[in-house]
Amino acid sequence: MGIPFTTLGNYERGDRSPDFGTVLEIAKYFGVSMDYLTKGDEVVSYDEYQVNRYNDDFHQMLIKAEPNVREKILKINNQIFFLTSDHAISKPDNKELDHLHEIFNFILRMKNSFGMGTKKGGFSPSDKYELLKLFLKEKQEIDKTFNELFEIYIERSIK
Repeated sequence: MGIPFTTLGNYERGDRSPDFGTVLEIAKYFGVSMDYLTKGDEVVSYDEYQVNRYNDDFHQMLIKAEPNVREKILKINNQIFFLTSDHAISKPDNKELDHLHEIFNFILRMKNSFGMGTKKGGFSPSDKYELLKLFLKEKQEIDKTFNELFEIYIERSIK
């Protein structure tokens, strides 16, 4: 960031304070808000900041959603929470998390590949063919991922 070593030391010791522009550059560099930097006592870590920001964004989205859509979003969110929460409080099986992550990525890739339904006039036959090829390739990978995830669950149920 081009901050001289001695200046940085002065900031760390509290002998000097960075100006507004420097605080803004530091916030941009670390991908955090200026509030995060200046109100550090409220947020312990960057991870906590990310969780708080996600919760705030999620809350704002729910406020704007239609009631029936809000209900479906909350059901999906609850299901994801229950699928992943035990990993936060116990020794995680990273294979399970890896498989879940890949399944969610698959869904996003498919949604993005199909243009989220925003292509005016629809897709040309050649576009449809390319999308079908992509889907079939992805489907093979996701089937493999599902099978491996099921094996984990079966193994757990036998123990």
